[in-house]
Amino acid sequence: MDFSYLNHQLYGNPQTAKQPKVSVCLITYKHEQYIQTCLDNILQQKTDFEFEIIIGEDHSPDNTASIVKSYADRFPEKIKAYIRPENVGAKVNFLHCFFDCQGEYIVHIEGDDYWTSPDKLQKQVDFLDSHPEASACFHNAQIIYEDGTGRVPTLINPVDQAPWVHSIDLLKEREAWFMATASVMMRKKLVKTLPDWFFHSKSGDIPLYVILSEEGPIAYLPETMSVYRKNEGGMSYTDSNKSASFIYNRIFMYSKINEYTHAKYQYLIQPILFEYHLLLTRITENEKSFLKRCYYLWKASAHAPQKLHLEDWKKLFKEHVFTADSFLAYLAFRKKINRFFGIRS
Repeated sequence: MDFSYLNHQLYGNPQTAKQPKVSVCLITYKHEQYIQTCLDNILQQKTDFEFEIIIGEDHSPDNTASIVKSYADRFPEKIKAYIRPENVGAKVNFLHCFFDCQGEYIVHIEGDDYWTSPDKLQKQVDFLDSHPEASACFHNAQIIYEDGTGRVPTLINPVDQAPWVHSIDLLKEREAWFMATASVMMRKKLVKTLPDWFFHSKSGDIPLYVILSEEGPIAYLPETMSVYRKNEGGMSYTDSNKSASFIYNRIFMYSKINEYTHAKYQYLIQPILFEYHLLLTRITENEKSFLKRCYYLWKASAHAPQKLHLEDWKKLFKEHVFTADSFLAYLAFRKKINRFFGIRS
């Protein structure tokens, strides 16, 4: 994956360290309300080493680009900013900046999140320097709900969070999520190249953490040092379960993870693939089609982790096909058939 064709979008004349210990990969789009808080907390980090901030501003329709430029002008020794003249998309924006990072360690943060401890980078560097077996480390984070639900802030990780994370922990269930993006620090040497299929996966975190954990365990530091804002931007996971393109992409991603790990975790991945295939019975275009639900259930059965018996079929049929909407659709379909053959109901 070569994204050097975007290098000309570099803003100003940055003078960042030639060999920084840490690179902060900051991706931002439509973060006018948040980006200053994010940048201020990065710049307030207390370290005994050099670090750089690589920013990818993806042609926001608000004032995000202007704010990023003002910070790049004020802190050229820290900030290297790419200002996109047109939107390149979240994945390309991220990977261009990610591969441009020069540090021994990389931290990825999005413009609407922020760190709450000025010692975050130092603590994580100290840990990784003293634990060469670790591929990465992460810490706890607070979720602040700005999605209109009114929920009180919560912590992502429980008090009994395991001190070490392995690939198996990331594949126990679909969409396993217990590592806030802004909390993870990884060794660059382990991810300086990524498989081509990574680019085509809509999720970056899940495959990236599996790739890392295959090289070494990921350590947990039991301290809350960042905030994850859950806001109204983007498609919610609930809504995405109705999207065929999203589900097919997840099937693609987990299939590629299975190949990448040489099927070591197929016993975990196969049930996940089965669940995603079952979700195809509920996509928006199939909601009112009894026959389509039957078809996709039949297709999903080919991916079942074990042989389906009669009782299994009954349960799956009830849960994924014979819903209230599809029942009405079935009655309407049967009425048409009866009318066609002249049968009185």
